Amino acid sequence: MKKLLLLSGVLFFLASVEAQQVEEFSLLRENAFTLNPALAGMQGWLHGTLTGRKQFSKIDQAPYTAMLALDGQIAGKNVGIGGYLIHDVTGPTGKSAITVAVAYNIPLYKKYSPRFSSGKSNHTLSIGLSLSAVQYRLRGDQLEVNDANDPGLYTSKGSKIFPDASFGLYYRYKQNLYVGISVPQIMGLNVNYAGTDGIAKIKKVQHLNFLIGGKIEMARGNFSIDPVASLRWEKGAPLQGDIGLRTVMYKIFWLGANYRSLNYMVFEAGFNIKDKFSLSYAYDLNISKYRKDIGSTHELSIGFTVSRAQKVWRGKGAALRF
Repeated sequence: MKKLLLLSGVLFFLASVEAQQVEEFSLLRENAFTLNPALAGMQGWLHGTLTGRKQFSKIDQAPYTAMLALDGQIAGKNVGIGGYLIHDVTGPTGKSAITVAVAYNIPLYKKYSPRFSSGKSNHTLSIGLSLSAVQYRLRGDQLEVNDANDPGLYTSKGSKIFPDASFGLYYRYKQNLYVGISVPQIMGLNVNYAGTDGIAKIKKVQHLNFLIGGKIEMARGNFSIDPVASLRWEKGAPLQGDIGLRTVMYKIFWLGANYRSLNYMVFEAGFNIKDKFSLSYAYDLNISKYRKDIGSTHELSIGFTVSRAQKVWRGKGAALRF
């Protein structure tokens, strides 16, 4: 009976967390571009992120995700471009994708207030669209089923490549407030694997992601509190959400904690060097009664930002600086 209850609990958590088909990250701020194409070019002239995530460390064939993203601005065009590579595996299923995103950044109130006569705006609205080529994989020989003699059981290795797209909106006020909403997997295509011994069908559906956060500066900017909240929704899956705070000290070190629905606490820490290099880590603690058997989740992210090259005139000479 104990084994049966434990198995039921594990299946509940796997179904609840993985029912949503789009990758989720604990480091919400660092990986926001992956879920919302409107963020392309919003982090600077050139910005990159490398993230690795391992879930349920004590379960065999537990989910893991690897992602490499790069985005930046096109000078003088209010246009951001970017893309990312992602590899995601959950037991016998997995996917790999290459995505290209473009965003148009609209400075608001620029023409209507003398406050912005310098050509800069404190308010920015960005509209983004991304296109993806996604390879879905299924190892039918690794599926564990109740009836192994079912003549319609799919037991082959399958691989399919499908197109997809995502749309997003993002608003930012200085560094104090940001709000984003996006719809991944707009196409909602069916992924069907047909083998000699059966057929497997997976329905891809649209998702809705919402993110809001900001920064409250204190002590002359040497200390800040950064709140964040997110919601993820998909038809047929439980609503998921995060809410938490991050404290930043001297714009170098930070510590944070989030509460995630479905009984999770996320603890995170990191540092950055002159806003050019950052290292971030998140630890997901399962606070349910099955936490010792499922294991924890770890996520590590490395980021870099390159500022736009500028001309510096000194007398008759000129130099470039970053």
